[in-house]
Amino acid sequence: MRDGRTRWIRWISAAVVIFLLGINELYAYYTRTLCFGSGDCIITAGYRGGGFDDEYHRWLIECDDGEAVIGIYDTYMQFMAMSQVWCFFSFPLKPPGKGIYPYYSTCNVRNFTLNEFYCYDKMFPEDTVDTFVTGYWAATSADPIQPTLQKCCKTPKGYRIDYSRCQWKYTHDKNGEHYDGYWVVKCDTNYVVTGTGQALNPWDNVKHFTWIQCCPVITTGAAFGLPIGNRPPSGHYLAGG
Repeated sequence: MRDGRTRWIRWISAAVVIFLLGINELYAYYTRTLCFGSGDCIITAGYRGGGFDDEYHRWLIECDDGEAVIGIYDTYMQFMAMSQVWCFFSFPLKPPGKGIYPYYSTCNVRNFTLNEFYCYDKMFPEDTVDTFVTGYWAATSADPIQPTLQKCCKTPKGYRIDYSRCQWKYTHDKNGEHYDGYWVVKCDTNYVVTGTGQALNPWDNVKHFTWIQCCPVITTGAAFGLPIGNRPPSGHYLAGG
């Protein structure tokens, strides 16, 4: 009788612990990720450094299934860091992953410290063509964080990236003064982030994020351009990185 009661108490205790852990995870998610019925989700990146940094596991700062990064925002560090990341449900025709990761068939990790600012790499065209940014990774937790990696994933079946109409959204004006407005650095409708630029600021000798590359998503059957596309920003800071 006592053994049966003990087992019952242990079972109840384990169930309570699992329930509380689940509530904690939900609370952590919804306090860090603000989603709207429009398909937009804003991730608060502060103190979300560390965790997995490979292409096979989910990162702490990463968009959900069917989403892509469309904007970045920094509060007060003049884009030396990122405080928020904007994701959008860009692939409504993609079959749902039903919560099973990875959400996309092929992903790559791009390293800012190696000047790998674009998802597309002409040295590995088959692996990197039609890829877009889904998340960022930082080694240490801070608020805001300073990412050193970006994850790029291939578009789902039925979608392509139109590289002939890419745009660059800069984090600063022509004089090098960084924007402090809310969500100034954001892609246009139906565009996704396909690269994140970084450059050394000549005034403080510190690297800042200087632009995002935004390219339109098109469905299979529509005309699409070559991966080279338009002329990218030059290496000069005031020209965008």
